[in-house]
Amino acid sequence: MKRRRLMRFLKWTALLLTAPLAAGVGVVLLLGARDGGANADCIVVPGAALRKGRRPSNALEYRLEGALRLYRQGRAPFIIVTGGGEGDWDEAAAMADWLAGQGVPRDAIITENASATTRDSGVNVARIMRERGLKSALVCSQWFHVARARLCLRQEGVSTLAAPCGGNTLLKEPWYVLRETAALPAYALRLDELRS
Repeated sequence: MKRRRLMRFLKWTALLLTAPLAAGVGVVLLLGARDGGANADCIVVPGAALRKGRRPSNALEYRLEGALRLYRQGRAPFIIVTGGGEGDWDEAAAMADWLAGQGVPRDAIITENASATTRDSGVNVARIMRERGLKSALVCSQWFHVARARLCLRQEGVSTLAAPCGGNTLLKEPWYVLRETAALPAYALRLDELRS
């Protein structure tokens, strides 16, 4: 009898712990995993790590390749690259150089290099978009990051569409999915802003 109660308790505990995680992953998937094929005023590419020599990390290169593909398909006339850093580690500058090296005209690339977080990117990119009269954005990042990047832009009044970048599976992808599942509700409640 005790064993049955213990097993029932363990099953319910497992269910209570995994249900919110599964729901969170579902929301991340729903908001970020599918490109609806629509056009927008611009493509927003959040920054990611750079390697020595200003080379994009795998994650960043996948984002840039995705943005380049969207641009070449005529889905938006501008690409906004966002990410902070200085000198060789200025993410936005390195991203702009990469895109220009692939043939994107410099006047189609807008750089925002004052952001340290996804929240910062949302605030700063929304400001730039308002100044230029841009109202909608395709958010090009890994599927698990698109939902949070979209949320930050939407909280600033920008209409967003998911445009996951694709690319090979990243080694740390399971960790990133868990991180985004926890970060999304925190960002929705703006708890991340309490850090400042």
